[in-house]
Amino acid sequence: MKVTLTILNLILILIMSNQDLHAQDKKSKKEQEQEYLENIKKDSIDGVYIPIDLNDCFKQIDSFWADSIKTQVRKMTEDEFTANSHFGIGMWMRNNWRLWGGSRLSKYFNDLGIFHPDDMSGIILTSYHRYLLGLDIKLEEQISYYKDYWKKNKQ
Repeated sequence: MKVTLTILNLILILIMSNQDLHAQDKKSKKEQEQEYLENIKKDSIDGVYIPIDLNDCFKQIDSFWADSIKTQVRKMTEDEFTANSHFGIGMWMRNNWRLWGGSRLSKYFNDLGIFHPDDMSGIILTSYHRYLLGLDIKLEEQISYYKDYWKKNKQ
């Protein structure tokens, strides 16, 4: 009997928690669009500065990474750096620079034809590694790679 009550209580808690989450997500489409239109104009959201373009991303990363970290990054291959950074600094960028929900940086990428936040952070990470090594960033080549990827996967 106690086990049954415990299970029922857990189920009730899960149902109520799920309803609370859905209530938070039930902004009308118009409210979501309005929030997006406001956020793409802001230079900061929730106290976090949002870069305006790729070069501004480099300035921001340079400002919060110590020289010792940059030295470690330079020692990595591009693939090592991007793979090791996707769930670290990459996730931080996607969440704090609002690449998922809309920001002036996400709009910058949208205007370049890049729409997925993982692709945006991938371009930032690849480009930053190349920037640190003094290499050509080859932005157009990176953009083409992601556009081709989505085109092939759409079929």
